[in-house]
Amino acid sequence: MNGPTASSYVKGICGEEMEFYLIIEDGVITEVKYYTQGCEATRACVEFVASLADKNTIKRALLISAGQVIDRLAGTLPVEHLHCSILAITALYKAVADYLLKV
Repeated sequence: MNGPTASSYVKGICGEEMEFYLIIEDGVITEVKYYTQGCEATRACVEFVASLADKNTIKRALLISAGQVIDRLAGTLPVEHLHCSILAITALYKAVADYLLKV
């Protein structure tokens, strides 16, 4: 993505990495791109969070929770990888914060 409005980067305790890039227009996230390096759980969490944030307002994006991610991925997200849901939410929140600190 060229010229994102906001971006973020987080690295987890297992070495997994997540980056979010957002285009935000009039308070709406009109485009979401992400990059992640990690296990299948990491990829599933960041993909789900990106899908929830895309085409939503920033306010709605800030209501997305790790609990929602865990519920949606129930049965496929092992207990030892629950922290991946928190990392994905953290990466999204940091990108939104990056935007809010600029406006």
